[in-house]
Amino acid sequence: MSRPQSMPDFTALMDSSKSLFEQTTTSNFERRIHSRRQTSPERRTQQTRKKPSISLAAGLMMNTESPLVTGSMSPRKGSGSRPPEEGRVETEEGDTLFYAYAKRSDYPSSPPYILTFASAAVCSQWWHLVQQNYPSSARRPSPQFFIMRSEDIELIQDDLKFFDLRNKWFYSSQDSPTCPPVVLPIQHSNGTLALPPSPLPSEEKPNTSALDSLAESLTRLANIVETNAEQVHALSVAQSTGLQAMQEINESNSIQIKAISASQLKLQSLVDQNASHYIALSNKHFESQESTRQAQEHSQKAQDEAKNLLTSTLSHVNSLAKAQSDLAQTCQSMMQSFESFTHNNHSMVGSDAASSHSLGSTTSSGVLASRISPPPRKLNRRVKGVWYEYDNSVPGTTGTGTTMVRKRADSVGVETPPKSPVVFKS
Repeated sequence: MSRPQSMPDFTALMDSSKSLFEQTTTSNFERRIHSRRQTSPERRTQQTRKKPSISLAAGLMMNTESPLVTGSMSPRKGSGSRPPEEGRVETEEGDTLFYAYAKRSDYPSSPPYILTFASAAVCSQWWHLVQQNYPSSARRPSPQFFIMRSEDIELIQDDLKFFDLRNKWFYSSQDSPTCPPVVLPIQHSNGTLALPPSPLPSEEKPNTSALDSLAESLTRLANIVETNAEQVHALSVAQSTGLQAMQEINESNSIQIKAISASQLKLQSLVDQNASHYIALSNKHFESQESTRQAQEHSQKAQDEAKNLLTSTLSHVNSLAKAQSDLAQTCQSMMQSFESFTHNNHSMVGSDAASSHSLGSTTSSGVLASRISPPPRKLNRRVKGVWYEYDNSVPGTTGTGTTMVRKRADSVGVETPPKSPVVFKS
């Protein structure tokens, strides 16, 4: 928020109407108020820096060359060293500046604002407008003490209702931690200074000893400042040298940091490459494991199939072995039957030879034909011969006294007799 540029008007008013007392106290107080207003944190961000800064050594040397200002801020303290009649010199009502505190109700612990008015009448007009427009937040417990909100004070400065008073008042903040609190002179509601009662003439004592001691202490302080100027200068030179060395170190560190950054980038690229290789190897390993598992499954399946095949083959071999053993037994029984048939045939041929001489060829052929009953079956193939087994021990009604009964070869007591007559095929 911009502040009103009203200081030239106040300066002209002070030059025309202030008394001898105000020349020594109010001017210093006004400079302090103005300096505090310029160093306020609320105003500091809005003002630009116009003058270049100076070093600490140069500032101390300037302070030693210029006289130190030791005036008191309070006019009450300064008036004690003057004659009583000099402090009673006052001007007419409304011609002196009027000062007041403005405590911030929303920030009770913060330092109060310093309100400066051109006169007590201006303060009365200002307070009347505040009561009309901001009645809820403004109070005035005493002529020089107001209680208001900080935002209301800022709004009042830009309010159009206070336009006529824009160059007749202003406020300043005491938020700067480097400045001590300001002590305002005590004034009545009409703007006149409230002076303490004048002491008795017998009790008045000159303060020359205090002034002499103060001057002596100031002289010692100036000597100390002069002696410390060289040390401060040496410190500033050492500081500049140290700053230069630090700058060089920072430059070398920046180069090293750049190299480290490049190395980190290379390392990151290598890590990424290794990660890609690792992923590829992992994929290949997984594929090889998968192919190995499939091969194992196929081999296990083939082994199971081979096992089943071997089991079935073994069962077939066992069945074939059993059939072969049965066939061998059958063959053996057939051989035994053949041998017995051959033996019987030889015996029958010998007996028939004797009878053939007596009966004749016709009778022997008829008897032989009658012996074979029933005739052999024809199985749509040319039958070479049928082997039968005859038992000559059974008595019959033939001419020889015996009847040859035909008996099947399968009636022989063998283990595996044939189911049909043995037929020899060419």
